[in-house]
Parts: sequence; structure tokens; C-alpha cells
Amino acid sequence: MDRTARTSEVSGSAPLLRVGSFNANGLGDRSKRREVFKWLHRKEDEIILLQETHSISDTEENWLQDWEGTRILFNHGASNARGTAVLIRGNDVTIDKHVNLVEGRSSLIEITYEGTKYCLVNVYAPNNDDTSFLETVFQDSSGRQRDDFVLFAGDWNTVLSNFLDKSGGQSNHSNRRCQILLNNFLADLGLHDVYRQENPDSKVFTHYNKRCKTGTRLDFFLVDTCTMNLPTCTSKISHGFRSDHSYVSLTLQANTLSRGRGYWKLNNSHLNDEAFCNDIKINYRRNTESGL
Repeated sequence: MDRTARTSEVSGSAPLLRVGSFNANGLGDRSKRREVFKWLHRKEDEIILLQETHSISDTEENWLQDWEGTRILFNHGASNARGTAVLIRGNDVTIDKHVNLVEGRSSLIEITYEGTKYCLVNVYAPNNDDTSFLETVFQDSSGRQRDDFVLFAGDWNTVLSNFLDKSGGQSNHSNRRCQILLNNFLADLGLHDVYRQENPDSKVFTHYNKRCKTGTRLDFFLVDTCTMNLPTCTSKISHGFRSDHSYVSLTLQANTLSRGRGYWKLNNSHLNDEAFCNDIKINYRRNTESGL
């Protein structure tokens, strides 16, 4: 593979970082795992986030032999359920921190790549409309002191829009509570659905259920505003392999200029709070009367 593609393409910008995400539908079978890893090696991504790996601690050495990459960061589930992993190739990615937020479901890694710091959260949400998972993931990944570019990715097992992100079946997605909560987190934390930002009207799905004749976009990248505003921040959906999920990817290119402190962003939900609005009005009158 020609790795020269990583070279900076925008003046004053860092090399490209490519991240992939894929629900593998179980990789406990070694023959399938080797086939999927061979397919993944043809990708250009430096980091690949896997969900539904079905990995266990007893088989870690076999996984490392089969990957033939540099590293694998495991978050084990059971031999026939759950599990996530982060595949890393090459020596350009430095792992600064790795913590499993939810066993077999979500992990957080802080990395440095070509001098730029990133935080990646791998997500494999349960398919039971249990909002506690999302609450744990976002609460435990918030409040970090490190200044970095943040992205969440994986299989969310719900959609952001019933109109754009699903086809067939009931009009509303079955995991309705998680859908509402996830959209609230996007608004509160200033997160952006990268694919939807670029394709506001597109109806493309990442999971198909042949039995129920439904299509849904369950797999996607969420990033903070600073990451969304990078010189390059783009997401694509492509065919999967030996799975009923598609492969989704994200390409980032950071600016080499130092990041500032960012900017203040209003949480629009406060505008529905009558007490909050009254306090703003009172403070506004006080400040204008005092000449501030």
C-alpha cells in the first residue's frame, strides 16, 4: 500500500488520519477472522474500530498473530457476544491512554498522531433501548483535561432521524428512548454527525435486515465542533464483508497551528427554561442600566 497518501495536502496542515469503524458480526471463528483481517489490510485506515468481535482473553495471542499489524486494544465480551477492539497499524500512532468505559461495549483511547492529539471512543450500543449505556459513555468521556480532537464512532443501534436514517418497518425506530437521548447529547455537547453534515438529504443505510426488510443507518461518526471545522473532516460509507453492516470511515486533517481556547456555545435547550430566560432578562437590564 502506498503510504505517501498520508502526506499533508493542505498548507499548514498535519498529515491525514484515517479511521474506520466496522461491526464484524463476530470474529471468534479464526478462519473468518483471518479473512476479515486480510480484507481490512486493504483499507488505508491507520486505526480501525471494531464492534461485536466476540473476543476473549484466552485468544488474544491468536488475534495478534492474525492481525499482523502493530497493536490491538481489546475490550472483551464473550465468545459468542459483545466485544470491541481497536486495530492499529504502523508506528505513527502513540497510545497515550486506553480505558474500557463499558465492558465489551465501549472503550476510550487518547492518541498522538504526527504531533496532533485525538480522543477516540469506540461504541457498540446494546439493542435494548437501555439509555444507561449512552449516559455512561458520554459522562465518562466528558470532563477530561486534555486538549484534543474528539470523535465517537461505532454501531449505535439506533438512528438519529426516523425519516432519513431508516426504511421499512415501523415509522419510528424501536430504540426510541436512546434515539431521543442521543440527539439530546448531540445538542448539549455540540457534536456533529459527519456523514449527515456532508449529505443532508441522503438516504443511505449501514445495516440491512432481510427478514424484516428494513434498512437503517446505525453506524456513524460523531465529532466535536473543533474536529468538524478541521481542514479535512469527511466520512464515507462502503460495503462490508461477511457482515450485515457496512464499513464507515472518517478522514481527518488537523491544522498545525496551535489551538486556542475555543468558543462559548449556548445550549439551546435552556431557552425552554422560563426561569433561565427571566434571569437573562434581569441581568441584561441591570448591565444596560449600569452602562456595562
